[in-house]
Amino acid sequence: MEREGRRSGPARTEEESTAPTTAPRRAIVVSSMYTEAETAERIGREAYSYRFVYRAFAPLLQRWGSTSEVTRPESRLDYALWRARQQNLEPAHLSFLPLHLVYLTQQAPNIAFPFWEFPNIPDKSFGNNPRNNWLRIADRLALILTASSFTRDAFVRAGVKSPIHVVPVPVASRYFEVPSWERGQRTTLQTPCYLFPQPEMPPAPAPSPWARESSAGLSLRALLLQGYKSAIKPRLPARLDRYVGVAAGVVRGVRAARAEDVRACVPALPELELAGVVYTSILNPFDPRKNWQDLLSAYLLALGDCEDATLVVKLVVCPELAVPALNGIVGHYRGMNLAHRCKLVFITKYLSDADMAELVRGSTYYVNSARAEGSCLPLQDFLAAGRPGLAPTHTAMADYFDDKLGFPIGSHPEPASWPHAAGEGYTTTWQRIVWQSLHDQFRHSYQVAKQDQSYYQALASNGRGRMMEFAGAENVWPKLAAALDSIQPEKGAHQSLLQNAWSSPIRQAS
Repeated sequence: MEREGRRSGPARTEEESTAPTTAPRRAIVVSSMYTEAETAERIGREAYSYRFVYRAFAPLLQRWGSTSEVTRPESRLDYALWRARQQNLEPAHLSFLPLHLVYLTQQAPNIAFPFWEFPNIPDKSFGNNPRNNWLRIADRLALILTASSFTRDAFVRAGVKSPIHVVPVPVASRYFEVPSWERGQRTTLQTPCYLFPQPEMPPAPAPSPWARESSAGLSLRALLLQGYKSAIKPRLPARLDRYVGVAAGVVRGVRAARAEDVRACVPALPELELAGVVYTSILNPFDPRKNWQDLLSAYLLALGDCEDATLVVKLVVCPELAVPALNGIVGHYRGMNLAHRCKLVFITKYLSDADMAELVRGSTYYVNSARAEGSCLPLQDFLAAGRPGLAPTHTAMADYFDDKLGFPIGSHPEPASWPHAAGEGYTTTWQRIVWQSLHDQFRHSYQVAKQDQSYYQALASNGRGRMMEFAGAENVWPKLAAALDSIQPEKGAHQSLLQNAWSSPIRQAS
């Protein structure tokens, strides 16, 4: 396997060789799938949520020791560990990735922070891939950190021998500072959105039959075609010319298909105004665990006659999938054929931290209708902001959510498959939402927001207090520090391993 670096260890300078030896300081080298700058482009793809987890932990990790990050750890991790030791640091490796994507190094203790929302972990190498065996990977770790006791129990149930510590993901302080929701408040979010029922819009002018293409595009294509026919085609064998024609037809077909895909099926409004009783849900529509179909139908049937009710669905998708995701979910919505006066809003654009804070401020409740959750960070953020939840009390949410913080939704187990085990059949279970319970809690919560302000404020206050205790940064810090402090690397062992690795003749520079 190729590694980034040089064929032999870098020469030490005279200062390095004569410098007095001191006790090495602690360090963490974090491995992840993509950088902070790539967040908006990667959102909604595999393991995207781990970037937000690392972002939440970064200040605490820096408090514990010097922190650096690498992507593509298979070629960069060992070199980063070597660099840390050159700076008189004693590093550990912390991976924010699912276990089947974790890269294990021999040069430092390996720590992983996996999210897992099923009662059992993969314990076999399905797909002829030994990395899919989470039990095998877990037993090679020096430490496992989990966001919930549900995940910890799944690993313990599987017989994992590595130490496991529950360390909740810290909630950013800005959410605790969001003002309380008040009746009559209005918030405007400067982001494009798609609103239903569709507002009346002025009719668009009929397109001119003579303006199918821009003159620039037409003239460029005509020029290229003329050049091909006059300069290239006469020099090609007839058979090859036919192949070029077929290829050009395929390209035109692909371009036409893509052009259809990128057209949103409804026009966007330039901004979103939130007023009345506002429910918000943040989800990836391509993830079957999120169960947005029940969310839409329960909301529309429960509050369809309430003109001042709004459900905002923030779709967690990357830009190239935003329109297909929107068209798919709108197609399902239209297929239900439910007339309603309440508002339904979809947002596809990536929201900055400031925009997300505005969305939280304009919301009355957060709704989760998922079949399984490894943590549900948005629910935690909204609770910290004093917005009660509508959510089931299964999987990771059972650690912090109950009827003192909002409106619990019933659920019960049903057969399911692990997310990365396509074709393996039923390998585990998730939780089927009780639709009637979701429907009834929409009605109940709406009545509370409209008629019982004292009860609403009690739920909001309980949410802030519970999340400060459970996931406030200063309360998470002792748990994280204790977990990391429990690692006791053997002094000198990794140095000798590293020296042997750097002197190996099989190392190649990338």
